[in-house]
Amino acid sequence: MATKLTTCKVCGAEMASSAKSCPKCGAKNKKPIYKKWWLYLLILVAVIAAIAGGSGNSGSKPTPAKPDNTPAEPTIEYVHYNVTDLFDALSDNPLKAQKDFKGQYVELEGFLGTIDSDGKYIGVGANPNDYSYLLKDVLCYIQNDEQLEQIMEMSKDDPIVVRGKITDVGEILGYKLKIDSIN
Repeated sequence: MATKLTTCKVCGAEMASSAKSCPKCGAKNKKPIYKKWWLYLLILVAVIAAIAGGSGNSGSKPTPAKPDNTPAEPTIEYVHYNVTDLFDALSDNPLKAQKDFKGQYVELEGFLGTIDSDGKYIGVGANPNDYSYLLKDVLCYIQNDEQLEQIMEMSKDDPIVVRGKITDVGEILGYKLKIDSIN
């Protein structure tokens, strides 16, 4: 019977594949990992576990969804302000005004100022006879056709109440508001 030969991985000398160590350098002759019996056992256990885990719920019936289980959307609470309140806060301390008002839902009372000819925004300002707030408007962005129609029925300097979220506060550009509704 012929002996199978292999080469030493350390020194490259030929030796019997059944030898425990190299006769030349003494390095151990290890079997490759794919020839170890415990590797096949480990693979078999992993396959059995995967099959058992995947079919574990096959006999049970799915639970039907309960009707109307979706949580209700939170109600938005609008804080009422006169437009002059916002302008006063901004001129007192722009940093504090930004922290206090940015992201807040507000009901803003004032007078219709600027009306964009493209219908993208309006300006809500103070009473046109109050010259201390001259050229100050809160930019309010129109969101839909219903709001656009409401604005088309109004005139500049008409009293107006808008509800929405303040999206930006700046020292120079003032306030920006995304309109939810117009009263």
